[in-house]
Amino acid sequence: MTDTEQLSAVHTAASSYLTTLLAVSECLGAACPEVGGPYRHRLSRLRSRLAFDCTPEAMTESAAVVERELKEYSSKTANYISRHGVELRQAIEALEGIVKSLAQRQDFYGARLRQFAAQMETAPYPTDPEYLSEVVSMQAAGLLGCVESMSNDNQSLVLRMRTELAAVTERLQEAEVTDRLTGLMNRREMERQIERRRTDGEEPVIVVFELSGDVSDEVAKQAAARLGSQFRHQDLICRWSDSEFLVLFQGSREIALARTEQIVSWIGGKYPLENGESVEIQAEAGLVAPNVLLMQ
Repeated sequence: MTDTEQLSAVHTAASSYLTTLLAVSECLGAACPEVGGPYRHRLSRLRSRLAFDCTPEAMTESAAVVERELKEYSSKTANYISRHGVELRQAIEALEGIVKSLAQRQDFYGARLRQFAAQMETAPYPTDPEYLSEVVSMQAAGLLGCVESMSNDNQSLVLRMRTELAAVTERLQEAEVTDRLTGLMNRREMERQIERRRTDGEEPVIVVFELSGDVSDEVAKQAAARLGSQFRHQDLICRWSDSEFLVLFQGSREIALARTEQIVSWIGGKYPLENGESVEIQAEAGLVAPNVLLMQ
């Protein structure tokens, strides 16, 4: 094989690897969006870096990174799916209990209404209009009380049903790692990542970016993309709040601060909108201590 042919073969292999890496990242995000978003972002950033630095050393290092990311993704996805199944079964059992209670109450009130109807059919009614009015009023009051009790019971059971569904939703969200709007890591997962590193004896280096202005959902998505293009794949990025983004930086505080000063002007500025207009967004950034952050 000539040098030209060898070079062409290497180029083809590298191009195929990058294409495969892109496909893998997209599949992770699509297969389980509640978990896969951050992994899609990180592998996409890894691919972008390799597109500019496709040396054998970088390729070998990236293969180890991809393997680690896929193992972590599979573990978190399995945990989410398992938890989802448990919560679903528990929710079904709770709803079955509520439906059973509803049916029992309906039977109870149905019996009461039939009893009222029988009493009204067999009760002797006075001929005196005044006494007749009294009897009819008493019967109407009893019937109204029964209907109101039935309505209150139904409302109580519906409230129980809504509360149970809301609780299930909240518990499932606890297992999610993806911010649904941006596809970045969500706040809960970032808190877990920070706490895990502190437990391991590390002092996390955390950068916070705060946006001000009309930070709409459209702007937040673009800001997430801008941040993702400026940090390495090993730097964890999350949407902390509606207008704040956090980066768990891999490196020293000095390097993180220098990199932040370079990036902050890129995060602020004009953001084009789908309607053809643009909005001016201001951005501030700096390092923040983990204990201060987790107290917010």
